[in-house]
Amino acid sequence: MTDVSGRRLGKFAGLDQPPTLNTRALPLADLTAMRVLWRDTGSGNPTRLDRNNGYLVCLQRRDLSAGPYWVDGRPMQRLPINSGQFMLLDLNEEHSSLQYGTVDCISIYSSRDALDRFGEEHGLPPIGQLRSPRGIAFEDEIVRNLGECLLPAFEWPETANQLFVDHVALALLAHLTAFYCEQPPVLRPFRGGLSPWQERRAKDILLTHIDGKVGLAELARECGLSRSHFARAFRAATGLPPHKWLLARRIELAQELLRNPKLSLNEIAIRCGFTDQSHFTRVFSKTMHASPGDWRRLRL
Repeated sequence: MTDVSGRRLGKFAGLDQPPTLNTRALPLADLTAMRVLWRDTGSGNPTRLDRNNGYLVCLQRRDLSAGPYWVDGRPMQRLPINSGQFMLLDLNEEHSSLQYGTVDCISIYSSRDALDRFGEEHGLPPIGQLRSPRGIAFEDEIVRNLGECLLPAFEWPETANQLFVDHVALALLAHLTAFYCEQPPVLRPFRGGLSPWQERRAKDILLTHIDGKVGLAELARECGLSRSHFARAFRAATGLPPHKWLLARRIELAQELLRNPKLSLNEIAIRCGFTDQSHFTRVFSKTMHASPGDWRRLRL
């Protein structure tokens, strides 16, 4: 997706990139997400997405008015898009538009290979085409929530938890496969968990990478499973997805260390895998409903 996000999503046909353009890319498991923001100067911004063998989910975070739109050079009607709606673009076609107004968009790219791999992991027949009506936006609470939950990773990329963003990627692939295929396959219910040695190995790796800088692919490979099978089996075995299980262990360790008055909050933050004290305070406060300092004062 580097090629798509770097050259195709950033292509402004016939003129330089708008000076107000701001883009941030985020690699996910088999996908790439990008947040695109720019303010219109009044003349509109012509954009073009070149052909690529994949799909682009364009989740709009602001209302967009209707505007000129072309697919493979043919004019199409593009209806207004409300905040929270998304368009699903088939990039085997070239998409061009003249965009007016301020844009705040989360774009997530999936190659067809990524969709095929996801299907193979679940033992599904070939997924085929996704429904991608030209110029029409979907209203989908799940896609909106998955996109919105990536915002902290865009805002603080240095603190992004790879396990979490990989989990979001697999959840999006599952949703697109189940609800947007022209002939939706049936995802079979999952039964069973990890074997004792697989659970021990997965937990050992997670605790070794307490900062969360390990992906589902590595954990799955160590357990001899596919990513999707591992993610479901880990949850069946522990009751939590990997990123939440690891977060619980980090908070438990932080609570233990906070009882030692000789340790500073910054030292505790680093030992627990947080980037810095600010990151630690933000996550601990959200989980425990009290700042680390307040929690410590109540227990010393």
